[in-house]
Amino acid sequence: MVVIPARSMDEIATDIDNAKATKQLALNREAQADNRIREIESSIETRESSLKDIDRRKDDAKNGKRDPELIALQIESKVSKQAIDLLKRLRDLRKAEIEEAEVEAEHADIKIRVFEMESELQGKRTEYNLLLTVVAGDLTQTTDQQFLRELEVRLLKLQQEQASATQKVASKQENVIGRRMKLHEAQLRLDLSRR
Repeated sequence: MVVIPARSMDEIATDIDNAKATKQLALNREAQADNRIREIESSIETRESSLKDIDRRKDDAKNGKRDPELIALQIESKVSKQAIDLLKRLRDLRKAEIEEAEVEAEHADIKIRVFEMESELQGKRTEYNLLLTVVAGDLTQTTDQQFLRELEVRLLKLQQEQASATQKVASKQENVIGRRMKLHEAQLRLDLSRR
């Protein structure tokens, strides 16, 4: 009885190539998100420094009883705080994207191992089928079948690991999408408050 269906070696090789490409894309996205985090942190530092200057100018305006200037600076301070909040949310989103990319790269590694094991299984099946036509000894057939079953068990365990990794990727993707939605909502609130 065949538990794991036979596939062509070309089909398996294509799956291996696709998994390797997926891994490389995940690693590229991770590096891009990491670079963006550094840019965002620099922007946060700049905004926070600017906010300190605004607070200092607000104190001067308050002490000098320059009410119109104080009101303008209070509005500017509020806008800067909102911008900092958005930047922090964006930074958290990028961190979640890095986690997602890491999990996707791990998932791709598992897929590569699964397909390589499947390739080995298919190769051994072909090899043993050729041997069966040449040498039909009972001991050889029994040994070959045991080996193939052991390979199938290993492959099935790897496929279980892959399924678990797929769930982990989906969870990280949901997290990233949730963060994007919250960031979008915060932007909308900020846009509405400026009108």
